[in-house]
Parts: sequence; C-alpha cells; structure tokens
Amino acid sequence: MIYSEEKSGGLAVPLIAILLAIAGILAALVATGGGHDSAAGRVWVPQAQHQGSVK
Repeated sequence: MIYSEEKSGGLAVPLIAILLAIAGILAALVATGGGHDSAAGRVWVPQAQHQGSVK
C-alpha cells in the first residue's frame, strides 16, 4: 500500500479560526465598553437601622 504523507497545514486552519474567534470576542468587548462601567455590577443593600444598643 502507498500511504500519503500528512500535510503540515492541517493544523493551520483550526488555529486561524480560533484566533479569529478570539479577536472577534475581544472586539465585541471593546465595542460594548468591556465591562469597565463599575455601576453595572453594583447592588444596593440597605444598611440596618440601629434602634438601640444590644448587649
């Protein structure tokens, strides 16, 4: 039997696709602000009222 040699470019296409996907995700994060808006993750929690000293 004659076996064909493996092509060295077989890994290049998936690697390029992964890099393009990462670049697209980063571009989307930059375009939407990247989560640098600190008010977006804030939650308001009311403070407890002190009605008297507890011993």
